[in-house]
Amino acid sequence: MGPMSSTRRTPTQARSRRTVQRILDAAEAIVGESGADAATTRAIAARAGVSAPSLYRFFADRDEILDRLLSTGLAALDRHAEELEATWEVTSIRDVVTRALDLHVDYYEAHPAFVRLWFGGRISPGVVAEVHARNRALAGRLRATARAAGLIGPQVPESAFVPRARGARRVSRAAGRRPLTRPALVNYNASCVSFLPA
Repeated sequence: MGPMSSTRRTPTQARSRRTVQRILDAAEAIVGESGADAATTRAIAARAGVSAPSLYRFFADRDEILDRLLSTGLAALDRHAEELEATWEVTSIRDVVTRALDLHVDYYEAHPAFVRLWFGGRISPGVVAEVHARNRALAGRLRATARAAGLIGPQVPESAFVPRARGARRVSRAAGRRPLTRPALVNYNASCVSFLPA
């Protein structure tokens, strides 16, 4: 899954790619420390050690930077998830869902800026669409895992594995106000599997 936002200028030289990466790293650090509102183009440029004109050569505005950061994070999360999913030996539906939720908790803890952007409600319609597509892909992989383990029959739809909307909205509201903690995420994950057979 590639980044949703296209930069003004595609970095082809190594120096340009390093500049873009410094900009993204700076934005991630600021968002993780102080939230998305603090990630102004001026603050990002200063943190990255680049001039404002240099930043604008690659990004139209700060929203494009944040969209790129989130899109890149989604792709990294998917790679991380797929690597772990390939090692699973599952024995129940609850096991499948719990493992998926746990790997997300671990990723969220390691990437606070990603959590604040994804759950903080400051993403563009294009990235929202990407998140929805990502959720469908995740549901498809979880269903395939359960089918391969003989835990479900072919009649069980992929939609049964899509994250529950009500719980996701609760997490979104909490993240918009403050960084998510492991207990909050664990409690949310427990609510997601409470109805599943052991």
